[in-house]
Amino acid sequence: MSVHQKTDGRYFTVHRDEYGKRRETYFGRGPAGKKAAQQHDLEIKLAKTRGESTAAPSDSMYIDELSQAYVNHCKVGGRSRDYLEDVANMTNKYFTPFLGARPVDKLTYHADIAKFAEHLANTPGRHNRLRSPTTINRYFEYLRAILKFGIAHGMIKNNPLSAWKKAKEQPRRMRLTVSDLSRIMQHAAPHLKWAIEVEFNLGVRPGKTELFALKWSDVDFERGVVTVYASKTKTFREIPLRPEFLEKLRKRKAQRNTEYLIEYRGGPLLKITKSLKTAAKAAGIEYNVRMYDIRHLFATAMLSGGADLSAVSKLMGHARVTMTADVYYQYLKGEKERAVNLLPSLSNVGQNVGQA
Repeated sequence: MSVHQKTDGRYFTVHRDEYGKRRETYFGRGPAGKKAAQQHDLEIKLAKTRGESTAAPSDSMYIDELSQAYVNHCKVGGRSRDYLEDVANMTNKYFTPFLGARPVDKLTYHADIAKFAEHLANTPGRHNRLRSPTTINRYFEYLRAILKFGIAHGMIKNNPLSAWKKAKEQPRRMRLTVSDLSRIMQHAAPHLKWAIEVEFNLGVRPGKTELFALKWSDVDFERGVVTVYASKTKTFREIPLRPEFLEKLRKRKAQRNTEYLIEYRGGPLLKITKSLKTAAKAAGIEYNVRMYDIRHLFATAMLSGGADLSAVSKLMGHARVTMTADVYYQYLKGEKERAVNLLPSLSNVGQNVGQA
């Protein structure tokens, strides 16, 4: 049993209950917080000498402690390392500084959650720009997952996020075309040019989750397919390769320096945003271009050419076809026209009624 202080100034006690489980109880900052922690320390010691239960009450659970319990739970459940790091980063950077002063069971929507959302919306984030509704929604999705976990496991009784609703997100206009992408490739550095080719031919999620995680062992040259693991949905999917791209892969493999399809200076590639912006600017592209736009172009190019919606959904790795339809149905060539042409003619119906 002991009293400790966190880097944010809060005092907390550590002890093991009668079941041997480590318990942390958090208090405030300053002399008052220290005194409260020391008092609790004495109370726990007295309870142990009397043989009484030393399990911490739920109203002493703070958000950082709850988040750590959630991360430990996710580790056992096999969640990806990236997800666990995101939860930890969100907790340390946002949740604890703004919601960590009081136990979770004493937090309220209006006094805490609404003010937290207002702060995020009105305070510049990275690159000194205000956060978009999409970004704020992403932060709150992490927080909601932590709180739901606490409720489900009886660690807290109150979910201050129960009244929260996702802010309406402005749909992003997809402006990238095959022609513009070709212009970007003409000004792209070799590693970027190859990354664009892989992304356009496979349509994987860009970044470290799928695109930069692809290994040569994922390529089956005999069958002409690439196996992609989606950490987001914990599923595998196979993507067929066009003959010309399969040949490019063969040549590229002969020159490889690492086990990864995409590499840079003899090592795996982790980020490509800056290179893409530089190439787009040199190509005279005036709108913002992201690697994710190439994934969208992968889908829209196939759908506008008459590809089956279900097949495209499988290639994209979407959990449901409806998800693909919600985003890409507008690109299904001629489907709405075909549907309208199935309507019967009212003039014919009228003639039939008159004859009757």
